[in-house]
Amino acid sequence: MRLSTAMWFAIAGLSALLRWGLEFADPQYYDPESTLDYAAVVAQSAAGLATGIALLLLWRNPPVRRGSTLLVVAGIAAVAQGLGNLLEDAFDIESGQWGFVLGGVAMLLALIGAGVVALTVRSSTRWTGLFLLVGATGALLGVGLVSMGLAWIAFSFWIAMHLPATANMS
Repeated sequence: MRLSTAMWFAIAGLSALLRWGLEFADPQYYDPESTLDYAAVVAQSAAGLATGIALLLLWRNPPVRRGSTLLVVAGIAAVAQGLGNLLEDAFDIESGQWGFVLGGVAMLLALIGAGVVALTVRSSTRWTGLFLLVGATGALLGVGLVSMGLAWIAFSFWIAMHLPATANMS
């Protein structure tokens, strides 16, 4: 479980960094026509979906029990953001914007809450809160995708190295 969680955080981080990097090629993100345009849409959607999967896996065996319900909220919201983005931009379904916007806002707030709660716990894993707080910036897009991407990649290494296979810390 620990390694699959770490893998999904790494995929989410790499997707976020890819989406940010594609911005330099100036894709037509909101009305895609070229392969580059669609690559930007898919990278953004993949970052949201992979973040959601990673957070839900982290919730199943969280490093910090207190406040772990917020990880579920953030995970579901991240999936909604990723799917909403895909529906809105790749398939031109306007109602997808609601999933993208509301999912992004809910993910941001839930990750901030989970991060603060994790930092207040007296445990060797309290610093997971820092990863969650920095990762939350991805909901802001732009440079937020860089900080989220780097946070999720660093968090994936931290999970793989520091969390036991079954973390039961409180």
